[in-house]
Amino acid sequence: MYAFAQFIMKNRAYAIGIAALLGRFSIIIPPLSLFSGATVGLVTLQRGVKEGLIVISGATFFLGLASLIVIKKIDLAFLLFIGLWLPSLLGCWILRISRSQTFTLLAIGGISSSFAIGMHLAVGDVVLWWQQIIEQIIQQSNIKGAAAEQFTQRKSLVLMNGLVAMFFGLNLMMTILLARWWQGLLYNPSGFIREFHGLHLPYQLSWVAILLTIVALINDHNAESHITTDLLIIMIMMYLFQGISAIHGLVAARNLPRLWLFPVYLGLFFLSPYFVIGIAIIGIADTLVNFRRPNLPKR
Repeated sequence: MYAFAQFIMKNRAYAIGIAALLGRFSIIIPPLSLFSGATVGLVTLQRGVKEGLIVISGATFFLGLASLIVIKKIDLAFLLFIGLWLPSLLGCWILRISRSQTFTLLAIGGISSSFAIGMHLAVGDVVLWWQQIIEQIIQQSNIKGAAAEQFTQRKSLVLMNGLVAMFFGLNLMMTILLARWWQGLLYNPSGFIREFHGLHLPYQLSWVAILLTIVALINDHNAESHITTDLLIIMIMMYLFQGISAIHGLVAARNLPRLWLFPVYLGLFFLSPYFVIGIAIIGIADTLVNFRRPNLPKR
């Protein structure tokens, strides 16, 4: 990874090429979107927003030109520009000026929550809206049988708006952390570890998460309860990062082998909902009792 990050920062043209190439192939291999976004993020973190915008503009131009030649459209470049590179630039700019992963995670949580609430305000019945969108996708993809029925069940679609906002925030935060890790490898080898171990959401926010959980459990299935559920899902995403940071901090503080982290990432790789919620609960507990740093006061 060191050599790859070094290659990106060696020349502006290299950064543009890597962002565009990985962005193009992320349509086939979605995890590559993290590396494409992190390329823009690394440049932004180290050289500023202006340089990040230059990389985005160059990558968008080349992807748009390639799409125009091959498929007579430039939709791909536009979608990457809006959905991948600009959020990465914004998030890394926030981290650059704040120098705080905690503040950056709070900002991403705020952006994700604004999206979720904005969808309710814009379309009204978000469950019906997502149902119509998914039905169109199913028809275009010729998906039939039980799989199609599972996608269009209204009970599962209740979570759709929150899950979309959560995955946006999750992907964005992972991209920013990857960019920050690359920057640490190149310019400050121990900086990323210290910063990540210091990720600690405000003490008061944990009570908001608990309150949202209670309200979501007791509310009827109306528009207000859907908003509460969306916000709770986003909160789980935020405390997932806090929980991972807490586990890393505990392993480091007790000088345990890094092999202890393997089950954590194995569970996260398969994205088991119960496992994710379990890590988020660890994050909430860490916020309340501050068990990583017992000598520090609670926030």
